[in-house]
Amino acid sequence: MSDKVIVDESGAEWLDITKTLEVGASELKVGEILKPSSLTLYDAMVAVQVMDPRLDMGMLTREDQAQIALWDMDRRLTLTDVVWIMDQMFCCEMTLHHSASLLQTIYTCNYFTADDDLVPRETIGRRRSGDQSEGNAVRDLVLYPMLIAVGACCARVWREYQNDNLYPDEDVHSGVLALRFFDEYTLGEVYGLLDGAQAYLQDAAQNEAADSVQASAAKELSEQVEMRRSWLRVLVDLSADTISDDPAALRRGVEQLRIVTELHQKNKDKAEIGTPVGGVFDRKCMRKYPTLTPVRPRELLTRIEAHEAFSHILTDVALVERLLAIESVEHLVHFFLRFSRRQPAPVPYVRSLLMSVFVTNGCVQLAQQSVAGLARRAIGELGGAHVWEALDGSADGRRRAEVFCNDAAGLLVCWLKSLCQNAPRQRRIGIKSIGNWDALQADGEQLDMAAFALANPRMAEAAAGDPDVNAFALSSWVYHMKLLVMETALLTGVRLEVYLDYEFAQVFCYAAQVFEAHQTHMARMARMAAQRPQQQQQQQQAPVWTMRAVGTNECIAQIERWQALAAAQKDLATSQWLVSHAGERLGVFQAPWARRRTRLALEISRQQQEPHDAQKARFALRFRAFMHLGSPAPPSFAGWLATSAQLDTHALGELLLHAAAVVGEAKAALERSRRAVAASSSTADAMAEWDECFRPLYFVVLANSVSLAKLRRRSPALAQMPQPLRVTGALALEYRSHVADAAAALVANKPNGGSSSGQLRAKAEKKRRKASNQAQAAQRWVDEAERMTQSDVKIAWSCAPDKHPDWPIFSFL
Repeated sequence: MSDKVIVDESGAEWLDITKTLEVGASELKVGEILKPSSLTLYDAMVAVQVMDPRLDMGMLTREDQAQIALWDMDRRLTLTDVVWIMDQMFCCEMTLHHSASLLQTIYTCNYFTADDDLVPRETIGRRRSGDQSEGNAVRDLVLYPMLIAVGACCARVWREYQNDNLYPDEDVHSGVLALRFFDEYTLGEVYGLLDGAQAYLQDAAQNEAADSVQASAAKELSEQVEMRRSWLRVLVDLSADTISDDPAALRRGVEQLRIVTELHQKNKDKAEIGTPVGGVFDRKCMRKYPTLTPVRPRELLTRIEAHEAFSHILTDVALVERLLAIESVEHLVHFFLRFSRRQPAPVPYVRSLLMSVFVTNGCVQLAQQSVAGLARRAIGELGGAHVWEALDGSADGRRRAEVFCNDAAGLLVCWLKSLCQNAPRQRRIGIKSIGNWDALQADGEQLDMAAFALANPRMAEAAAGDPDVNAFALSSWVYHMKLLVMETALLTGVRLEVYLDYEFAQVFCYAAQVFEAHQTHMARMARMAAQRPQQQQQQQQAPVWTMRAVGTNECIAQIERWQALAAAQKDLATSQWLVSHAGERLGVFQAPWARRRTRLALEISRQQQEPHDAQKARFALRFRAFMHLGSPAPPSFAGWLATSAQLDTHALGELLLHAAAVVGEAKAALERSRRAVAASSSTADAMAEWDECFRPLYFVVLANSVSLAKLRRRSPALAQMPQPLRVTGALALEYRSHVADAAAALVANKPNGGSSSGQLRAKAEKKRRKASNQAQAAQRWVDEAERMTQSDVKIAWSCAPDKHPDWPIFSFL
C-alpha cells in the first residue's frame, strides 16, 4: 500500500498515513496500544478527550486570543472606563465570596496581576506637577488605589479563612499558593490612597460643564471609594485579632456596617454608565499558573446578582450586632440554631467570622473568659449553680469539676460552631458528637453523686443515686444538650433531602420519641428546680458582652420554655409520622427527591437481596449513631415494624384525624408558651428572642393545620371520618393574620442601615402590600377547598426555606 504525498502551500511534502493507521488499528485487539517510546502520559492525556472542563481552562479560542491582543497596560483610561472595570471587579469579588477560586475571579484582572515594574509604586496615587493630562492620571490616581483597596479587603477575608473555622475545598478554594493582595501597602497607606482618589474625583465631578458623562462617572466612583473605605474598616474592626486586642472595635465595626449598608442601598440600583474596555480581564488566566491544579470553570455573578449577594452579606454580618445583645446561654443556643437555618445560606466569610467572634483560641471573645466559664454558666442557668458550691469545697472536687467543665465546654463550643458550617457538615459533626455527649452524661452522673455526698454528708449513700432526691444537675444538662443535638441532626436530614420515601415515617416516629423524652426530662428538671431554695447566679459583665443575673424563677422559666418547645415539636413530629404512614399505605406519598432515590434503592435491592432486608440494612445505617446510646431508648427495626403493624389496625381516616388533633395540640402549646413568656419576661429583647424561635415553628404548625382541615373535601375515601374536618373562617383568618404579622415583624426588626424616615415608610408600605398579597393568596388557598371536586388524594411534602427549612409542610393534591 502506497501512501499519498500531499504538498502544502509552503511547498513542504506531507505523507498521508490515514489508511495505514486504519489498517494497523484494525489488527489490534481490545486493550492493546501501539505507541512510540517518546509518547508520555501527558501526551496521551492531551490527546484523549476526557470531557473534563478543567482541561480547557488554559486553552485559548480565537475570541480569547482577540481579547488578549487588546490588552494595553499604557492605555489612557477615562473615568467611565474605570467605572466598568470596578463593576467587573465587584462581580469578581462577590463570586469569590461564593467559594470560587482567585484564578476565576480577581486574578483575571490584568491590572491586578501586572508585574510591579510595569507600574512603579512611585507613580500610584501621586499627582504630577503641571498638566494633569500628562501620564495616565486616571489609572494611577483612581484605578490602582481602588484595586489596592479591593486587595486589602480580599486579604482580610482570606486572613479570616486562615482561622481554620471552615473546611478547605468544601467552602473555600485554597488551590492558589502565590497570593497577590498588594500586601506591600499598609492599612494607613491604603486609606491615604483612597483619600487621594477621592480628592481627584471631587475635582473631576465639579467639571460637569466640560464633560457631564465623565463628571457623572466621577460622582459614582467617589461613592464607591467611600463605600470601599467603610467596608474595609468593617473587615478590620470585626477581625478576631482586632477584637482580641480591643473589644470595643466590635461596636465600631457595627457602626461602619450601617454606613456601608446605607451607601450600598443608594448605589445598587443605579444604571450602568461604564464603558467596556477590551483585554482588561483574562478569563483563561489559569495558563499563567501551570504548577497549580486546574479549577472548574465558574460563571461570574452578574452585576445585579453581585449587588444582591452583597446585600445578603451585609445583612448576615449585621448579625454580629445581635450577638452583642445575648443575655443568656439559652439565647446563644437559639441564635446559632436560627443562623444554621438561614436562607440563603450565609457565605463562608460570614460563617467563619461568626465563629471567630464567638470563640478564638479557647476564649469566648465577647465575654473575655475561657470556654469553661461558658459551660459553668450554661449549667447554672438550668439549675446547676449549687453543684459548684459543693464541689469547690474540696481539692478533689475542684479538680474533677474543672475536668468536667473543660470537656463540657469543648463539646458545647464545637457544636455551636458546627451550626455555622454548611448544612451537610452540620449534620455530620452533630451525629459524630452524640456518642461523646453520651459518655459525658455518664461522667456527669458520677460527679453529681459525688457533689451530693459532699453537700449532704449525713444522708444515706443510697440517696445520692435516687433521682427523686438528687437533682443530677450536671448530667441533666448534658442529657438536655444531647437530646438537642439529636433533634437537630434528625431534622437537618429533612432539609438536606437525604431520606427515602419510606424513611420519613421512620425518622419522624423516632423524632417524636426523642422529643417526648426531652419534654419529660425538662418537666423533671423544672420540678427539681422548684424544690431547691431560692438562689441567684451573679451577673457576668465583660467589656462587650453582659450576661444577666439568673435566679431560681428565671431558671424554672427557662426550663419550661425548653419543655414547651419540645412538647410542640413532639406533637408536630407525631403528626408528620401519622400522615407519612397513611400516605405510604395509600401509595400516594410524593417527595420528588426521595422518589428518585427510592427507585434506585429498590433496583439495587432486587439485585442483592429482598426489599425487606434492604430496608433493615438501611435502617441500621440511618440510625447507627443512636443505637448504642444509654438514653433515650435506642431505635430498632423490629420495634419499628411492631409500631407500624399497630398503626395498621386503625383506619387511615382515624390516623389523619388524630394527626389533625395532635397538630392542634402543638399549636395550643406554642400559644401557651408565648403567653407565658410575654407575662414573665423582664426585657423586650428576651421576648423578641423567644418570638423569633416560636414564629417559624408556629407557621409550620398552622400551615399543616390548614392542610389537614381541607383534606376531607378532596377525598371521597375519607368521607366516613368520625368527625368532619372543616375549613373554618376562623382558621383561615388566623393564617392570614399570621402572614401579616410575620411581614410586619420583618419590617420592624430589619436593620435600616441609617435610612431616612421617608425610606422607612416606603419600605414598610411595600412590605404591607406584600403581606396583603400573601393574605389574599392564603384566602384563595383556603377557599379552594370549597370548590374542590371529588378526586384522588396525593400527599406532597415541601419545606418553606424562608420560614423553617427543617420541618416539612404537607399538602393534599
